[in-house]
Amino acid sequence: MKVVIVGAGMQGHVLTWNLAQNPAVTEIVLGDYDEARARLVAGQVGGGKTRPIFLDASDTAAVAAAAVGAGLVVNAVIPEFNMAIMRACLQAGAAYQDMASGQTRTKTIDEAFLEQLTLAKEFEQKGLLALLSTGMDPGFTNTLAANGYEDLDRCSEIRIKDYAIFDSPVPLQVWSQETYYTDCAQPPLLYEDGEFKRVEIFGRRERYSFPAPFGIGAVICHDHEEVSTLPRLLPKALGDKGLRYVDFKMGGPEEGIDADLALVGSGMTSKVPVTLKDGSQIRPIDVFVATLPPNPPMDELAKIALSGAITDTGVVTVDCIGEKNGKPASIVYAIFPPDIKWVNERIPGATSVSYGTSTPASIYAELIVEDRIGATGLVCPEELPRAARDAFVAECGKRGLPVTRTETWTVN
Repeated sequence: MKVVIVGAGMQGHVLTWNLAQNPAVTEIVLGDYDEARARLVAGQVGGGKTRPIFLDASDTAAVAAAAVGAGLVVNAVIPEFNMAIMRACLQAGAAYQDMASGQTRTKTIDEAFLEQLTLAKEFEQKGLLALLSTGMDPGFTNTLAANGYEDLDRCSEIRIKDYAIFDSPVPLQVWSQETYYTDCAQPPLLYEDGEFKRVEIFGRRERYSFPAPFGIGAVICHDHEEVSTLPRLLPKALGDKGLRYVDFKMGGPEEGIDADLALVGSGMTSKVPVTLKDGSQIRPIDVFVATLPPNPPMDELAKIALSGAITDTGVVTVDCIGEKNGKPASIVYAIFPPDIKWVNERIPGATSVSYGTSTPASIYAELIVEDRIGATGLVCPEELPRAARDAFVAECGKRGLPVTRTETWTVN
């Protein structure tokens, strides 16, 4: 199958490396606004079957033209372009996949997801699949939440946490800083007492006991896709089990959390335009991002990572809480992405975050290519059949993304 990857950045780099190794992927078209970057990635990890092209992700007609004859288009750019790429897939007759609904210039994550849902009928009518939110979180987390939800008799709560430790001797952006900070500045969505509500930014701080070697770590509420999709989709896909609470919390060393809170509180990460003295308008987040130093070249990053000088590691947990056999019970998952040194031994220039995000997406893409999903219409991972979810989890283990599952039953 021919696959189109839109975006040759950190995520497209890892996607290309993974998909190029799958014999069912016969051709990869790697498109990016920075054609030189696409050529570099194609040359380094494209496996001799990747063709780099110039591609403007906002140009629906151009993306549709690139997707002619393709079975799948994987969206590896910022969520601002989700709708344009989805419409391109409908024009070209190709399946669509992204890694997050994401916040856009004008919409919250929840509003962006609901906008994507408006195209569900068109994908269904054309017999095409649109698989949303297939990265680490959302994506891997949704998959595990569905398995835990399904295996409990009742599931009243799902609590998701992403905890990271990062330190680098050189400036290094492991994720879109625009996406991260605009999410931080948005009062996070919470599903509580069976209702959606917004809570204060950086609110509901708690200290959670993560599995070894991480230990106690601070986390705070953060706006994220799982809170939008899990309460809406799990009861529909797997039956009503009394789900009343879903949250997503982000964490790390407390001094980092406090520094981010101060930055967001200053207004410098706002996506709302401000008026300057000369009457011109500008978004503060655009100024902030423009001042950030660029990442080092891929070969330099690989050299530093392999030296062990960068700390880039973390853990993601999914707690499903409810009942089994009429007694309190819980199923707790923990995902352990590999560190940056391990990643660079395989993909020079990648990071723990890019590998941990794009490898789950790659696995779901390969399941689509190999016709092992079978669904049509617009779906998220938690709605997929258990066989597809289990195949995904098993393959993640083979690619350095191990998961532990801890079950606690009350027996008397």
